[in-house]
Amino acid sequence: MRLQTCKRHPHAAPFMATCSGCAQELYDIEQANRARAEAELSAKVRKALGLPSHGQPIREAGETAVRVCMWDQVELNTVYERVGGTVTTRTVQRTGSCSTWAATEITVAVDLPGVGRVEVFTDWYEECGGRDLPLMQAIPDAKLIAA
Repeated sequence: MRLQTCKRHPHAAPFMATCSGCAQELYDIEQANRARAEAELSAKVRKALGLPSHGQPIREAGETAVRVCMWDQVELNTVYERVGGTVTTRTVQRTGSCSTWAATEITVAVDLPGVGRVEVFTDWYEECGGRDLPLMQAIPDAKLIAA
């Protein structure tokens, strides 16, 4: 079998089927397209939730294009009152720079037109209060948020 060279990448090593330079360019384009699509979906989700867009989801906070983190339960309640949805809680493990701890995550799941299922979440912070918020009253088993 004869090795080929690429006219676009003459300094790339000879190849049998695919030029390494062309393969890298294609990979880079695909990654850029994915990132752009995720940013567009994230902006569409945040707009439908009535939130400002801030570009890419914050991975360190557990965000994706369709999973949005709120600062606290008061902020999450504002979204819940705006769009409704199903409220659930669960115990999760969070990891910081020096430790790991258990937290109670509150999640509002809602189906947004033209987007699909979206989750908006935060951890319960006792210091913020809010046991009387409509969001907290909608939790099926409010005992998960101990007094």
